[in-house]
Amino acid sequence: MDDSDNSMSLSFVTRRRLLAGTATAAVAWPFHVKSRAAELTDGSSAADPALRLCGNWQKIHNETLSLCREQQRLETHLARTVGFPCAKVRLADGTELTLHSMEGMNDAYSPEIQVEWGRAVADFAAHQARWDAADAEIGYSRADELIRQSETAERVLLDNLPQTAATSMEGILAKLLVILHDGEHWEHPDDFPWPHIRSVLDDLARHHKYRSGDDRRIDRATVS
Repeated sequence: MDDSDNSMSLSFVTRRRLLAGTATAAVAWPFHVKSRAAELTDGSSAADPALRLCGNWQKIHNETLSLCREQQRLETHLARTVGFPCAKVRLADGTELTLHSMEGMNDAYSPEIQVEWGRAVADFAAHQARWDAADAEIGYSRADELIRQSETAERVLLDNLPQTAATSMEGILAKLLVILHDGEHWEHPDDFPWPHIRSVLDDLARHHKYRSGDDRRIDRATVS
C-alpha cells in the first residue's frame, strides 16, 4: 500500500484558484481606467480617487497574475528536473508511506522503525537539498516572495476601497468590478463583501442621475 501526506499550503492553493479564474476576471474590466481618469480631472489635480485606486489595484493584480504564472513555470521545471522533496518509509505493519514534509516524517516515527525512519529522514534531507540548490539557481523562492509582496499591496488597496468615495459613474463601476474580481478568489469571506457593497450602494445613491441608456453602462453579461 502506498500513501502520501498533503503539504500543500493555503497560499499555494489560493494561487492555483487565482490562475484558474484569470480568463473570467480579464473580461470584466471593459473600460480604460487610465484614459478615463485623465478626463475626470477637476482642472487642478485629482481624477476620481476611487477610479485611480481601482486602476492601481488592477495594475498590481495583473502583476500578481504574471508572477503567479512565472512561479508556476518555475515550479513545473523543478518538479520535472528534481521532483518534489519526498521519502518513502515502511511502517511496522508493512505499510509504505511516501511523505513530502518533515512534519509527516515525524508523525510517522515509532521506536519499532527507528532504523528505517532514520534512513528515510536522510533520504528526505538529501532530496530537499537538491531542490533548494535548484531553487536558488532559478529563483523559485524569490518569485514566491515577490508574489507575497504584490498580494499585500493588492490587499492594502482593497482595504482602502470602502473609505474611498467615487466621484463618477466610472469610479462606482470600477469599485464594484474590483470587489467582484477579488471576491471570486476569496476563500475566507468573514465580513466580505458587505462593507464594500455598502460603499458601492452609497456611491450609486449619490450618482442617481445615471441613465440606463448611457453608452458607458456595463452590461451585466460582461461581469458574469
